[in-house]
Amino acid sequence: MNPAPLIDGFILGFSLILAIGAQNSFVIRQGLARNHVLLSVGFCAVSDMLLIILGIAGMGLFAEKFFNAYYQWIFILAAIWIAFYGVSHLRNVFTSFDQSTQEYRPEQIGKKQTLVKLFVLTFVNPHVYLDTLVLIGIISLQYKGADVWGFGIGASLASLVFFISLGFGASAMSSLFNNKMAWRILDSIIAGIMFFISLKLIYQSGII
Repeated sequence: MNPAPLIDGFILGFSLILAIGAQNSFVIRQGLARNHVLLSVGFCAVSDMLLIILGIAGMGLFAEKFFNAYYQWIFILAAIWIAFYGVSHLRNVFTSFDQSTQEYRPEQIGKKQTLVKLFVLTFVNPHVYLDTLVLIGIISLQYKGADVWGFGIGASLASLVFFISLGFGASAMSSLFNNKMAWRILDSIIAGIMFFISLKLIYQSGII
């Protein structure tokens, strides 16, 4: 197999996922809290892989038409959901602070809650579909035969490498977050990122 499409897919996939968003912020927090890290990494990587496969299989053109028809509602609903999780992280800044011990305890959530949060942060964000189904799907049209799937494998590998590095890299650095201020700053930053994404989605919806 020609390695060029695989390398092209890896570079494109990595560049698209590199920006810190709601999903990436959640994976970082799970890693630092050492809370279902493998589950979080695996869910994100597999989700990206499935969307990339659908994109290069031809679903990108259909998704583009769907977004063009309903983009306002899609962006507004996504903004509301992501803002809700921003509020939950902002709440963590104040409610996880134990006044008696002066220690900040990161929230430990169960597998079910982890999966629900990952599902929402992954599949409610319209940019996930625009990056995987639409953009990667359309760019893959320049390749033929096995090169198409080489391109898709490259993009999927980029996602896998990125989330493994993000989740387990954060887990390795968890010792730096043994004090209350570090966790309060982290939750504040994550809340800020989610509020920013929410406002950006509202702006992109065209209602303001």
